[in-house]
Amino acid sequence: MAQAHIVKDLFRDEVGGKYSSKKIWGFVVMALVCVSFALDGLHFYKANEALFNTMAIMGTTLIGLNGMKGMFTKNGK
Repeated sequence: MAQAHIVKDLFRDEVGGKYSSKKIWGFVVMALVCVSFALDGLHFYKANEALFNTMAIMGTTLIGLNGMKGMFTKNGK
């Protein structure tokens, strides 16, 4: 039962809180990067390296920013 809450709260700022656009866009971009990497590796098409690297950096930055925010905020409410 606890696993259902983990999946529900994956895209939220806090447990049960509002959805985080940084997390949502970060995961969308990283999913596109993963699909592009797999299709390029299987030689279905040739991925543009500059675009691939830019999207990988953007996706990890969006996800990382949210993680950094969580490290430096106080939870004492």
